[in-house]
Amino acid sequence: MQNFGKIKNTFNNILVESMMTKDADKKALFSKYIKSIKENEVLKTQFLVYNNIETKVEKNELRATEFVKECIALFNGFDKVVIAEANTKLMGLISSEKSVEEYGDSQLHESISKLIFEKKSASNLDSVLEAQSYIVNHIMNNEPKMVSEKIDLPMSMVSSMFVDTYNKKYETLTESDKKVLKVIIDSTDAEKVELYSNIIRECIDLIDAKLVEADLESKDKLLKVKDKLLNDTKEINEDFIGKISKLVDLKSGLIEN
Repeated sequence: MQNFGKIKNTFNNILVESMMTKDADKKALFSKYIKSIKENEVLKTQFLVYNNIETKVEKNELRATEFVKECIALFNGFDKVVIAEANTKLMGLISSEKSVEEYGDSQLHESISKLIFEKKSASNLDSVLEAQSYIVNHIMNNEPKMVSEKIDLPMSMVSSMFVDTYNKKYETLTESDKKVLKVIIDSTDAEKVELYSNIIRECIDLIDAKLVEADLESKDKLLKVKDKLLNDTKEINEDFIGKISKLVDLKSGLIEN
C-alpha cells in the first residue's frame, strides 16, 4: 500500500464511527493507529505531508510550487521500500474485509504518492511534472473551509475536501461526543487532562446532587462510583480514548436517570 492518504482517511472514518456508535473496538483500533504514527518516523512524516498539502492555501504559484517540493524532499532520507512496508503494516491493523476508503479528490492523493515514490527520469518526467502541477493547482485553488457546527472535527485530521462528507454523515453526534472527538484528535496532553478532569468534576457534582434524595442501595452504588472518580489518576495513555468515552457515557447516564 503506497497511498497513505487513503489510509489516513480510513482511520478518520473509524474514529468518528466509534464516537457515534460507542464502539470500543474501533476506539481501540484508532488508538493503535495514533500510537503507530507517533512511534514511526516514516508514518509521522507521511501524515504531516499529506495533511499539510490537503489543507494548504497559497495563491502564489511560485510559493506553492516550492512548498510542494519541500514537502516531498522530506522523504529523501527514507527508502521507498521501507515507506511501503510501513504503510502495509499500518493497514494490517484493519481486518482484511475492511476496505481502504477514499473521499473527495483521489487524484490529489495519487499525485502525492507519485512524487514520493517515483524518481524523475527521462521516461516519466512528464507524468511526474503533471502530478506536481496538479498538487500546486490544488493548493492555489484551495479555500479555508470550516467544519459545520453539526460536527466539530478539527482540520488537523480531516482535510477541507472531506468536510461536507463528514458534516452530513455524522450530524447525529452529541455535543459531548463532538467535544471529546476534537480533544482526542487536535489537542495537547495537557488539554486532554483538562477536559478529562472537567468531566470527572461534572460527574461528581451530578452524583452529589443525586445523593441527597437517593435510597440506601442507590447511595452505596453512587458513593462507590464517586470514590473511583476521586481516585482516578488522569493518565494520558493508550486507554485514554476508552476512558474518556466511558466518562462521557457516565455523565449522560447521570443526567438522564
